[in-house]
Amino acid sequence: MPARYTHSNVVAVQDAAPQRKVASVFVFLNRRPWSLRVLLAIFMFLALPVWLSNAAVDDQIEGEVVILAINDVYRIEGVDGGQRGGMSLVRTLRRQLERESSDVLVLHAGDFLFPSLLSQQTQGAHMVKMMNALDGAPGVHDPQMFVVFGNHEFDKSKKQHTALLQARIDESEFEWLGSNIRFSQKEGASIGSSHNLKMSTIVHSGGIRVGLFGLTTNLKPAHDIAFVDEFLDPLAVAEEQSTALRTRGAEVVIALTHLSVARDRNILEKLGERGPDLIIGGHNHQRQHVEINGRWILKADADARTATVVHIRMIKQKPFLSFGYRFLDRNRLTPDPKMQQQVERVVREHEVWFCSQKNEEARCLERSVGETAVALVGEEVEIRSYETNLGNWVADQVRTLVPDADIAFINAGSLRANQDIPPGSITRRHVEELLPYDSDLVQVELDRHQLDAVLERAAEGWPGRGHWLQISGFSFTYDPRKAQGHRVDDISLVQDGKTIGLPDRPLQAITYKFLAEGGDGYDMLKPLERVAVGGGLKTRLRAILEARTKPIRPQVDGRICNLTEIGKRPCAFQIVISK
Repeated sequence: MPARYTHSNVVAVQDAAPQRKVASVFVFLNRRPWSLRVLLAIFMFLALPVWLSNAAVDDQIEGEVVILAINDVYRIEGVDGGQRGGMSLVRTLRRQLERESSDVLVLHAGDFLFPSLLSQQTQGAHMVKMMNALDGAPGVHDPQMFVVFGNHEFDKSKKQHTALLQARIDESEFEWLGSNIRFSQKEGASIGSSHNLKMSTIVHSGGIRVGLFGLTTNLKPAHDIAFVDEFLDPLAVAEEQSTALRTRGAEVVIALTHLSVARDRNILEKLGERGPDLIIGGHNHQRQHVEINGRWILKADADARTATVVHIRMIKQKPFLSFGYRFLDRNRLTPDPKMQQQVERVVREHEVWFCSQKNEEARCLERSVGETAVALVGEEVEIRSYETNLGNWVADQVRTLVPDADIAFINAGSLRANQDIPPGSITRRHVEELLPYDSDLVQVELDRHQLDAVLERAAEGWPGRGHWLQISGFSFTYDPRKAQGHRVDDISLVQDGKTIGLPDRPLQAITYKFLAEGGDGYDMLKPLERVAVGGGLKTRLRAILEARTKPIRPQVDGRICNLTEIGKRPCAFQIVISK
């Protein structure tokens, strides 16, 4: 086992257990000013060099809570053909942790009801069912499991969807935390009271009183959600809830958040001792650990590729934390048999439903609709941060749908495969999972200043953002180190494989109606006149693939040039359009 404690404030620890293969970090979650922490560290180093040996500290542990945290889980079956992630591996990990500790606190940092291919049928009920089974006792309330609302919990946001969300909350055998959400009390659009919905709570776990509250992003604004009146300021709510929970006796306060890491950082930077001791977060879709003055923000990878495992030990009434990431791969963990049977049954039942709804043959989702000669890069972190060959191919098909179109751009958040498609057959399932929204396309006219504003928005908050663009018909360079408004340069059209300067006329651009209406922060497009291209993109892509006689072989050709990564990724100016 690794050394558990040290007199240092922070130490990296490598877990030696081969079945775990995680990197851990140990932290003293103190609430003292920085100057005093430095003096204490010096004193501890000079006067008490051995008091934190393993044996000595083990004798002083007054309680220990173990936390298993996941976030942004859309697929119950996992990704990469079920080899990574999925609910059956989460269940296995929980069972392992429960063998080592009497109490395991399970936290989900939001985004699970929508969107997924299965949620088109179940409206999220299948995910609640799987989460109810994570304790191995479906039908029994799980007092150790808590979730926060993600922005995708509000995908169904009209008045008639009020009862739908209420049903998902009521069906849950765990608690939802909505600390900064003011639900409407209007008749017919009210999320009524439920024993599963709380502003905050204190849970006794491992002999520690843990205070929990939840914060949700307003990425989908309240005025677009019929049953939400307001998303309260996360900073103000974090201070209020942290104070209230400590007053009620919480020894450790944890914020379960579905916010950007920038907003999580702002909470810890601004509040310090007045804020939470730890933030367990989601929304960013990639594992992160950020330390702010002795407090931490922890996030795991989307679709349960990894889970965050945290140990908090009370020593002399002070919380100490260590954490690591557990990789949920089948070459490391064996799926829980009962959970895996449930997963496979739900997936089969969905396919039967889907194919019958489309009046198509059984197992229609496994039918090949085309072929690829190369792996198509659709993994979420990659496609939301860089030009990818899959993004290039889709954007190229969008542009060629309109003969006089100069350019096309689509938000990477619309391409939701979250896994690469290997060389070989492209199935109906691949296409359906890639484009769950099937957004309509429109044509707009842009001048060079408007296009520059569009690209500045794309580069904002790089990397790993859903508003990042995949593009066709043009190229640009950008430098993410520069200030907003000065990141983008060298915008050129691409014609016949060569770059040329922008013409002295408006550009004809094809994009999603969602973006043209200001979605994902593209407010600069809202005033533009829109002409409907007609039909959804998903149906068009299937038709394009089915009409081809040869495999597609798109490539990354440098149409998006990140100046900080020259030499690492293509940054060419002789561009070959994806075929």
